Amino acid sequence: MGSPKAEQNGGLRAVILTAVMLLALAPMSPASANSQGDPENLQAQNISAVFDNASETTLLTWENIATGGAELNGLFSATYMLYRHTAPINATNLASMDHFAEVDACDAGVAGGNPFNCQGGTHPGHTVTFPVEPGTNGSFYYAITTMLSNGTEAAELLFNGSQIYDPVLEITRSVYTPFIISVEFDAAESQTNLNWLNYNSINNILPSTGPDALQIRVWRTDYQITRELGSYLLAEETPIAVLNATDSTYTVDVPPNTQRSSYYSITYLLPNYTESGDDYEDIRFVGQNTMSEPVVEDNRPPNQPILLSAEFLPNADGTGTTTIAWGDVAGETGETYRVYRSDQSFSTILRNDVSMLVEGILEGINSYEVQVPQGFLGFSYYCVVTVDATGVINTDTTGDACTNGIEENAFYGWVAEPTNVHAEFIGDRTTRVTWSDQLGIEGEIYHIWHTTYRVSGAQFVENQTMMYLGTVGDGIGYYDVEVPDDEYRTNSFYFVTSEALYGNVNGTYHYTGLVQNFFQVPFEDTRAPNPPRIKNAYSVGSMNLVSLEWFNEDENNESYSIWRHYGEPFGEDENDVSTIDSDGWEIVLGDIDATFTTSDTLTREFAIPPSVDRNVWYAVTITDEFGNFNGEIFAGFGGNAFKVAEDTLLPEGELSVFDDEGLLYDSTTLVAGQYTLRVQVNEDLGTTPTI
Repeated sequence: MGSPKAEQNGGLRAVILTAVMLLALAPMSPASANSQGDPENLQAQNISAVFDNASETTLLTWENIATGGAELNGLFSATYMLYRHTAPINATNLASMDHFAEVDACDAGVAGGNPFNCQGGTHPGHTVTFPVEPGTNGSFYYAITTMLSNGTEAAELLFNGSQIYDPVLEITRSVYTPFIISVEFDAAESQTNLNWLNYNSINNILPSTGPDALQIRVWRTDYQITRELGSYLLAEETPIAVLNATDSTYTVDVPPNTQRSSYYSITYLLPNYTESGDDYEDIRFVGQNTMSEPVVEDNRPPNQPILLSAEFLPNADGTGTTTIAWGDVAGETGETYRVYRSDQSFSTILRNDVSMLVEGILEGINSYEVQVPQGFLGFSYYCVVTVDATGVINTDTTGDACTNGIEENAFYGWVAEPTNVHAEFIGDRTTRVTWSDQLGIEGEIYHIWHTTYRVSGAQFVENQTMMYLGTVGDGIGYYDVEVPDDEYRTNSFYFVTSEALYGNVNGTYHYTGLVQNFFQVPFEDTRAPNPPRIKNAYSVGSMNLVSLEWFNEDENNESYSIWRHYGEPFGEDENDVSTIDSDGWEIVLGDIDATFTTSDTLTREFAIPPSVDRNVWYAVTITDEFGNFNGEIFAGFGGNAFKVAEDTLLPEGELSVFDDEGLLYDSTTLVAGQYTLRVQVNEDLGTTPTI
């Protein structure tokens, strides 16, 4: 006996051989006389195209070629390509067209492998429905080509054979539907909120009042609504709501304990709309009035997970870790998990002594590590709670999702000092020292100290090796140190020690072992920056402006301020030193941020009043990134102050006429002779006057 594959191949050869013999012996059928085109091209026959006004679709029908030759075998692998165009289709325009459908010429399985069952007259023929786009008004030609098994697209395009002779008139209505904006399920309220934009909001042509006012119909289905299912929707479904013409929202109340996927659709019912007075409802669903993806409506509380293990392990640093593991809830997708804790067993997370430790743990992670702080000693109870993909949670816990009491002992290796001591210079002459309060005690006080090197516990001597700064109570956790003026130091160490009452000690005990309670500050800077230097300052009288330019100092993240003085801040000889605190200085522009300035100089312009003629001193001061301010003001070259002549008055001039003897000529008429014109102005001019 041969192999199954060999037997299959042999059987196939027998079928093909039989088919070829049948084709050779078969007489030419009468239908072959009606077939058009070269038989080898297997052209479509007897094409028909009919437009249906009700469904606004065009129905295409045609038959296979009817021959008796061996070419019928090609129908098993041939594919019909369907085209549509506004003009008769020929080889020229076909090259630039895309087909809108493909149809297999003959299914070998349905035909039983017999090519005679594929020929026209025996084969049932083909039917394709083309949905015409809304708003169409025109005539169209339909044609069919044949894609042969060798990759050749045979396109004889014979009229009334593979191409219709007369075009089909296709007239369809525009889309009259709302546009769905959002469909959202609110698990907390157990409601689905629908929002849409009405057609009249864009093009106000549909009746909204009176007996012909449109009705908005809202539908819910378990399946997606498409153009093909529009008629089925009207016949088999009932709208869940009928609304007024101007409504644009609707809220669906989802029953309790629901878990479903819903498709929502919205249509307009237009009473008496057609020419014959019939109602019209656009059920083509070619706009945006239905959903392509369902909304999940799930308010059914999920099951709780099953706890697999829970174990506490102490760490070397005196802390501990409790690891909780569980299995995902079967039947849920996209759920997350929360972990709750209490010092007593609990059956609901709503109890006041129950606290949530973590939320949003994704499915598949299945564990969580609880960090137990140093010095903790006691029993903890944990429960894991499920939150489904829509946010629904079951506030009741179950025994399988909760631990028994777990002893967590992280109270060894204890040092009577605060932890996490840190110090940072924050500017404005301030270094902030922070810490975490000492474990295991309450009501303690904390002392803050300063040194210039790392002092050990054996070296502790108050106000000698360790300079006392201040004391605060528990629960505060920080102390601001005032750094002396004009300092730049990199050797500051800050220590925090604790003093407390202990059960086995009379009075208070001040631990000075200096084990873990210090921090070295990288730097502290209270030194004022160098004053800036003005490069140029001048007024532009015609624009009522003063322009001031100064050099960008070698600082980081500094800011500048511009000041003004109307008097003589530098004395009669203008060689005294002034300060911003002196009388008469006023701010013009403050907090000019130079953080991102890379140029060598900075320039600012500011307005001055019209009709003034005066000398004004302008000064520039600097504040560094730590709030250190230099308020000194120096006049002169290289200084940070500059006198500006603010002159916004127009110059005045007087024109006089003198005769040849140099005498003022004041007659209103001139006689023959030589005269001189003289112009006298009240101030220096930038250019020669023009007469």
